[in-house]
Amino acid sequence: MENWEIITWALPTGWLIFSVFIVLAIHQINFEVNSDDISIKILGLRLRRIPLKDIQRTSKQIKGKPEIWSNTLRTNHRVLVIYRKGKLRPIVITPENRYVFRKKIDEALSKV
Repeated sequence: MENWEIITWALPTGWLIFSVFIVLAIHQINFEVNSDDISIKILGLRLRRIPLKDIQRTSKQIKGKPEIWSNTLRTNHRVLVIYRKGKLRPIVITPENRYVFRKKIDEALSKV
C-alpha cells in the first residue's frame, strides 16, 4: 500500500515540475539574424537554422500549417511569419519587436 501512496504524490509533483520547466524554457528562446541565416537558439544552443537564400518573404498573416517557434505564452502582436521558397512549411516566430526584426531580415536579404 505504501507504493501507491508514493505514486499518487510523485506523479502530480513530477508533472508540476515538468510544466514549470517547460514554461521557463520557452522564455529562453532567442532569434538572431546572421549574415547567411536566421538562428533560433535556446541558452546559446542552436535549435533551428533558416538559410536566408530559402526565404521568399515575411508577413504578419499566417497561411497554411506553420512550424511554430514561440518564446512567449502571449503571442498577440508578436507573430512574424517567414515564408520559404518551394513547398516548405512557413515558420512562425515571436520576436520581441516584430517590425525591427523584420527590418533586420529584409536588410540581410538585400545583402544576399
